[in-house]
Order: sequence, then structure tokens, then C-alpha cells
Amino acid sequence: MILQARALTVSIGPHRVCDGLDLNLAAGSRLAILGRNGAGKSTLLATLAGLREPDAGDIQLDGRTYEELGIKAAARLRGWLGQERGDPFASTVLETVLTGRHPHLDRWAWESANDKDIARAALAALGLAGMEDRAIQTLSGGERQRAAIATLLAQQPRLYLLDEPLAHLDLNHQITTLELFARRAQAEGIACVMVLHDPNLALRFCDRALLLFGDGTHVEGPVAEVLNAAQLSQLYGHPLRRVENVFIPE
Repeated sequence: MILQARALTVSIGPHRVCDGLDLNLAAGSRLAILGRNGAGKSTLLATLAGLREPDAGDIQLDGRTYEELGIKAAARLRGWLGQERGDPFASTVLETVLTGRHPHLDRWAWESANDKDIARAALAALGLAGMEDRAIQTLSGGERQRAAIATLLAQQPRLYLLDEPLAHLDLNHQITTLELFARRAQAEGIACVMVLHDPNLALRFCDRALLLFGDGTHVEGPVAEVLNAAQLSQLYGHPLRRVENVFIPE
């Protein structure tokens, strides 16, 4: 298993995100986390990334805890895409994406030609080829989001933890991004955990789903079992029904 969580309990102050959560994520799996605003999706994802301590429970990457792995080894195994984008210093798009290679470099080493090839391939995969020399601050919101995803691809982790990866993206790039991760999960055996807001996209591109109900309770399992009208109606506090044979992009 690439990611395992045992009896995981996570809170934000008095708000309980999940209580006793068990997760088993194997190579090739794609898990969608869904819930209302404020349910704690981002907090849970940051906890799974080792960026905050859980209240209780255990998290392991490839059979080892974050403490056992250490910072650099953990960064080779898992990559985290947060919601915030900060670019306080002037840098090019290529220089920004090359930061994804840092876990693979020695302390005082510079990026090699191979590292630059990996970064350029990541940019091309996100439709940003030819923008290598652009200043990162000149990108639009959607372009900056794709550059952040390209940085993660350049990191080449086995586990991708993605907090709202579709933010700022139009429909075309939303589908392209999800297809990209689906293909890599199948071809390369990576695993993904992604916070999404659209159950339809979760059903189409993920094989497992985790619903956070905002009171510590949760449901996790195969998307075909978890993403049904009754549970989604309870999750979002709005009546929903399943409609078959609706239009979807080819």
C-alpha cells in the first residue's frame, strides 16, 4: 500500500473532521474527498501529507511513518498541492517548476540537464510548452495552477495529494488534468488523493471516494457504492437524484 491510515482522528479546534478513519490506497488508486465547505477536506489532506499532526491514529507511506522516512525521503514519495500560490521572488516558469526536482538533488547540487528535461516534459503535459522563460507572476490564474501541477509532476512522487486541483481551470483543462492523472495512475502505478467539488467528476475519474459529513462521521469506499443519491443528498444538505444518459464530454 502506498498510503495507509489507521484509526485516524483529525480536528480543527472543537470541530471534528474525521473520527477513526481507516484508509488503504494502493498503486493506481484515485481517491476523491468530498464534503461541504468547512468540513475539513483541506485539513485532512494536509494531515495525510504530514504537514500537521493528527489527534490520534497512524499514517504510513509505503509502510513507514513520516518520522521514520524523514523530510527528504518523504518528499520523494509524496507530493502535495495546496490551494495557496505565493510568488514573492522573481523567477521564470521553468525555474519554478524545477523546484519540484529539489527532493532528488544533493544539498549543494544544481539541476542537471535531465532535471530540466523532466521539468519541460511536465510543462508540456499541462499545455505550457513554450512558456519556460515567462515570469511566473505574469501567468493567469489558470496558467499558474497548471504550473503548480507541473511542478508536482516534475517531483515524480508515487503519491499525489491534491487540494482542489481544478481551481481556476476551465472545463477543457479540468478534464485534461483529471485524464492526465488517470493515465499515470494506470501506466505508472501512482496513487492520487484529490479534494473535488463535483461528484460527477469524482465518479468518472476516481475509483474510490471519501465523504466528510462535517461532524466527524465519514464514508469511504468504491465510488459506485459511495456516490449515490441518498448519501450525496445527506452530504450536501440538498436533495439530489441520479439521472442516466446525460451529456458528458467525449
